[in-house]
Amino acid sequence: MSNHRIKRAKQSLTSREIWHVLWPVWAICSVLLLFGVFVAVREYQAELPKKSDIPAVAVSEGQDLHLETSKLSSGQLHLFEVSTSGEKVKVKVAVQRTGDGIVHVALASCRACYRNRDHHYAKQGQMMCGKCNMTMKFESKDEKADTNSCALVEIPHTASNGDIAVLTSDVIAQVGKLPH
Repeated sequence: MSNHRIKRAKQSLTSREIWHVLWPVWAICSVLLLFGVFVAVREYQAELPKKSDIPAVAVSEGQDLHLETSKLSSGQLHLFEVSTSGEKVKVKVAVQRTGDGIVHVALASCRACYRNRDHHYAKQGQMMCGKCNMTMKFESKDEKADTNSCALVEIPHTASNGDIAVLTSDVIAQVGKLPH
């Protein structure tokens, strides 16, 4: 017997052998990274404003909105974009004539979700809240909606001789009453 210890030679792994040993770790990391990217893209797309199926007609800057009631079809939603010359404010106005001939004029946004007004959209003749995804109904003079519900904010307007007039100053005044 000898007093010499037998030493094993250290085995060094080559880069190819390391890859073969660690490939499951790399595969799991890659799958998790791809899943994270997929989730982030889906969240980003969900936050984008939806497109309205009704185009908004732009009213000349600083001009009041005048409509002939004979041109408003019953139940059809009309969108107009009103802007002021003094302030940098663009506001969408929704106009709809009901089956009984009453014309409703309102901001195309609700009180509760006004901060998300860019996400509101029209779908199949109704205004939809982009935050809640609920249908926004018109308020009437007789019944005011709850401040936390998705109801369109009525704008004062005048009707005479088959003409509806909506003043830009009234639109801006209603916007000023909403929480920003």
